[in-house]
Amino acid sequence: MNELLLGVARKVITPEVGCALMGYRPDIFSESVNDDLTATAFVFKQGDTSALMISLTLCSLRTDIAEKILANVEKEYGIPRANSIIHTIHTHSGPRVNGPDPKPGSNGTGGGWGELNVEYVENILIPSVMEVVKEAAANPVSVQMKVSVGESYVAINRRELNIENKIVLGQNPWGPIDPKMTVISFINEEKKNVANIIHYAAHGTGSGPNHEITRDWAGVMIDVLERASGGITAFFNGPEGDVGPRLSNGKTTGDLRYALELGGKAAQDAVRIYKQHSICTTPILSASTETIDVPLAHRIPKEEAEAGCELYKGKTINIAGRKASYFNRVLRSYEDGYTEIDSVSFEQTIIRLGDVAFISFPYELFSEVGMRIAQASDIPYTLSLSISNGAKGYFVTEDAVPRGGYEVEMFQTANLQPYVHDADFRLMKSTLEHLKKV
Repeated sequence: MNELLLGVARKVITPEVGCALMGYRPDIFSESVNDDLTATAFVFKQGDTSALMISLTLCSLRTDIAEKILANVEKEYGIPRANSIIHTIHTHSGPRVNGPDPKPGSNGTGGGWGELNVEYVENILIPSVMEVVKEAAANPVSVQMKVSVGESYVAINRRELNIENKIVLGQNPWGPIDPKMTVISFINEEKKNVANIIHYAAHGTGSGPNHEITRDWAGVMIDVLERASGGITAFFNGPEGDVGPRLSNGKTTGDLRYALELGGKAAQDAVRIYKQHSICTTPILSASTETIDVPLAHRIPKEEAEAGCELYKGKTINIAGRKASYFNRVLRSYEDGYTEIDSVSFEQTIIRLGDVAFISFPYELFSEVGMRIAQASDIPYTLSLSISNGAKGYFVTEDAVPRGGYEVEMFQTANLQPYVHDADFRLMKSTLEHLKKV
């Protein structure tokens, strides 16, 4: 009666060489393919309940595109949108599948990084995802699940405090990270490995502003565990907002060599953790989606918006372009008679497999947020997923705001109205309430 069925499939989603790469600047284009980008689908079914998890080895997926894909999946294959998570691992060495949101006043993150690659999304990404879900759903097998957890230090906090007392992107060895790496394996009736999910948290920026298409450090880890276990393996990135890869150059960006070097270390950890003795069980499958409201504060004064417009006039690239867009939007909101709102919301999906709960967030969460949620949860393995079911930018902790830095500037310019000062606490409390219902 409680038999758990799993169908898993993978499809290559590599773009054509020459595409603009996501992150850093709008003028970085691919010149070669180091390793293929992929879409991996896990279709779970138990009795009348079905659920879907998709891992895309891309950077971040615009929210309206994620919603379109999941709506199409529900229509074509009957897997409820409320039981589905589509996730991106956050490699910066893939095509641009995020960009300015078409909705007025929204928080699209493409402002200083280039435009959405519409041709790739429509001709490669969406058709490929639909095909991989179809294939996974058509080939289910009975499985049991085992969970193994260990520590890995291939990640490091990236909010470095420099000699000028400024927060810059680098390595902060005393900053928070979650060292837990979780490997969830699915074993068939013949005791063979069918599939693995790796959960860990770190940015996919090891390759830096390179010109190779690559899954970055996570690609090596995925491939090595796949060979060692014999099962299709996918990575789901955790709260990586303030966490980067711990590269041997002392930074969290480098070039492809540094990414592959770190990937080898991550692979060793993943295989070691996978080989730990774990008991196989048949978990109970459940899923839930709820609307999570995040409170907002008042807009900055009109005079401050005017000053910002002047300060960032003509800026178009990266965070400066982001700020120019933000101040202009706020100024227009005063001129257009905008009425302030109390909160913004997003749809949070939780998929639970017995002792494991996967929680979707469309944000790049700071690591502490995920750790606080896990500590307070009654579910033994509570795994928060960044940039899942959309992309709404960074979500920082209250204590990070006074120090500032790139992530904080992104967080404060996400909406016309900034988030309230304790937004991280509000998000955590709402998530814990949701977890109790799954």
